[in-house]
Amino acid sequence: MMKKTGVSIFFLGIVAHAILIADPWGKDAELANCRIKRIEISPPSCKTPILGMLGEKVIRFHQEVLSPADGPRSHFLPSSSQYMLESMRKYGFFQGFSMGCDRLMRENSDPWVYPKTLDKSGVLMKWDPVP
Repeated sequence: MMKKTGVSIFFLGIVAHAILIADPWGKDAELANCRIKRIEISPPSCKTPILGMLGEKVIRFHQEVLSPADGPRSHFLPSSSQYMLESMRKYGFFQGFSMGCDRLMRENSDPWVYPKTLDKSGVLMKWDPVP
């Protein structure tokens, strides 16, 4: 019985290792190959002190932890998370958050009505900066 348990744990470890180091496939592979670096401009922090600071921390967590693990998915330049961060810094938390939510609702593969631009890796993207 002990031998079967050891063998099953060994195979479970191999499967878990294969899943954790697996490369993305399909559309995710195309998106993962075109890494977009954020343009770091140091504007002042959000005008709304408490909620703005919390919102910026959540967006930074998404940009630094979740997005590298899951791969870029945005069709826009700047990315939707960067757009929300910049709009919160420019217009305050409430208006910036609503602008970012509006941008997320437009994040789809519908025909583009936005100006188009190429990113650094040559991929055609929608250009929609913070007004």
